[in-house]
Amino acid sequence: MAQNQLASDSINNLLCYKLLRATLLFLVFFDIILGVVGVGFPQVFIMVFKLNTEITGAMYQSGLVEPIFIRGVGILWFLAAYVQFLAWKDPASRPLVINIALIFRFCGGTFELIESLILLPLVGYSYVWGHVTLAIFYIGDYLLIAFMIYLLKKCNIRWWKIF
Repeated sequence: MAQNQLASDSINNLLCYKLLRATLLFLVFFDIILGVVGVGFPQVFIMVFKLNTEITGAMYQSGLVEPIFIRGVGILWFLAAYVQFLAWKDPASRPLVINIALIFRFCGGTFELIESLILLPLVGYSYVWGHVTLAIFYIGDYLLIAFMIYLLKKCNIRWWKIF
């Protein structure tokens, strides 16, 4: 009976470990795609979210402008992809990298929440799909954090111990 329990626990831990790695790998590719669009094609973000028509007095005015903020966020997405790639390689032996990935998700979600609820309404931005997209992103970030912490606990990875 005890051997069956140990075998079952090790299978569950292995499945959780594989699921954690799959989640990290998904985030690597997801953030690379966002980074490529943000750095290489920022006008896509401006066009899709109507940033050049709805906001007055902001940095995204109509006409040709350099979307430096979107490019900067794109670089941060590349950084997040790199960190999550390092975590994907071996989550159990890289608790510091796991912490950085979780902190990045938390900060990203919090910035998106503040942007959606406070900053964009201040400048008169009222495009519904822009707010819906930001809500999907910040809710998704917080759910990913909870899911990854759950998997880390199930895998017995001491992600909070850095040294």
